[in-house]
Amino acid sequence: MAYYADVVTFVGSESISGRTTIRARTTRLTSPVQLYVSGSLSAWQYPHAGMVEFTVPTLRKTDLLFLLSVDPANAETDYFSDAFPTAAAYGNRIKVQTPQLMQGFLPDDKWSVYLGAAGAVSATTLYHTQRFYPRGLYCGGYGLGYGTGGYGFDGSSAKGYGYNYGYGEYGYDCDMLTWLSAPLPPGTYPVKVVVTDIHGNESTAATDSVVIATYPRPAKDLAVGSYTLGTDTLAFTWTASADIT
Repeated sequence: MAYYADVVTFVGSESISGRTTIRARTTRLTSPVQLYVSGSLSAWQYPHAGMVEFTVPTLRKTDLLFLLSVDPANAETDYFSDAFPTAAAYGNRIKVQTPQLMQGFLPDDKWSVYLGAAGAVSATTLYHTQRFYPRGLYCGGYGLGYGTGGYGFDGSSAKGYGYNYGYGEYGYDCDMLTWLSAPLPPGTYPVKVVVTDIHGNESTAATDSVVIATYPRPAKDLAVGSYTLGTDTLAFTWTASADIT
């Protein structure tokens, strides 16, 4: 067999400065691990002490990640359509969000999301972590930053009282930190969210369980609706999935 899907475990990811770092663990220590982003082979590398780390441009919320261990001679071979069935490619996902509110979050405070296996009692695997405000960028705080540069932490780059009032953190449509899981099979998944400060102190964990009952139905009836000669543009039509928004 040239590829192995069940030997690679996703460890976590972190987005900062326009890049996303993805970490995984593999039990096949001498075989390269491939990273697929939304069905396309993005990168591959050999593990070091059983670990791999990929750095890619910041992912979109709709991007799906797949990891695959392959035989050394097949490192550049695209196995996506063979290794991942249609059900996996269109599987349900879990979205976790938390608002960037003016509640004392500091630039180095980190938001972390843990997820457990289907049927597990608790969420023990770290799937995502990121800073609330990398390098203080956009860190609002009328009360926190008064007198220390633009009503925020880093002067003109910070969201201040005037910016936030009625718009961002100081209103009803505050910015959200968002993590979206890879496709998951049906089951009940425990979720845990914590905030950690620069000293390693953790907040009280927010926990919940998410039930995934079925796989969503994919879109169908894809067809060419029209063609515009002047711009060489095709317009497509399709029937949207009743399960995916």
